[in-house]
Amino acid sequence: MGRDHSRKDFFLFLFLVIASLLFYFSNQGGWLVSVRGVVGRPIAALERPLYLFGQSAGQLVNQAFYLKSRDQELLGLEGRLSQLALDQNRLSVCLEENEALKSLLGAPLPPQWEFLLAQVVGRGEKMKLDLGKKGGVEEGMMVVAENILVGRVISAGESESLVQLPGDPNSKIPVTIKRPGSQGIQAQGLLFGQFGSKLVLDRVLQEEDIQKGDLVTTSGEEGWLPNLVIGQIDEVLPPTAAIYQKARVDSLVDYSLLRLVFVVKP
Repeated sequence: MGRDHSRKDFFLFLFLVIASLLFYFSNQGGWLVSVRGVVGRPIAALERPLYLFGQSAGQLVNQAFYLKSRDQELLGLEGRLSQLALDQNRLSVCLEENEALKSLLGAPLPPQWEFLLAQVVGRGEKMKLDLGKKGGVEEGMMVVAENILVGRVISAGESESLVQLPGDPNSKIPVTIKRPGSQGIQAQGLLFGQFGSKLVLDRVLQEEDIQKGDLVTTSGEEGWLPNLVIGQIDEVLPPTAAIYQKARVDSLVDYSLLRLVFVVKP
């Protein structure tokens, strides 16, 4: 048993000695260098593509982080732009309200009247306001822009109200006719609506003097507040055998462009 073990050790020792000698003489003769060259060529061939791939992968990772940061920056800018738009809209509304108040203060209206600012939120045959009973609006109240009559509240909800415009075909307003620059009243009559801003002055006696350019104002009868301007005579219709004369009247306000109005609380 011991003899077999000694024999194996001897052969192992002999193999290591021979391998060492072969390695020494191969390295001295340059054979090992050739072997390294043969094995290293495919590795060297892969070295540049692997290096370029690594560079590309790194660039993609950097670009992904850059794009992510840019997206976050863009989202932040969009949020700031939205906020600026809201602030600008609020400022625009405030400026518009200030201009409306300034115009109202310059209008010749009784100082004891109270004015409730309302925004127009709907237009059609009737005008809808964003102010109702909660804001102090009641049916029958007048609505004005400066000292020009916009209409009368015919329906008031909790937070909205409907306004009948002078151009409503069901509208009938007692009026007086005044000449600009003159004192007193030229005539009296009734103003009828004919859709939109088309108005017809009727029930004016033939002997009364009315002319193009005369102002048409509320007379203060039948629940209407007095001295609110409605429009201006555009054309006096040709005389007829009737006891009344008629005229076409243009409104002094474009109802379709109104955004802010005042409800009058006498």
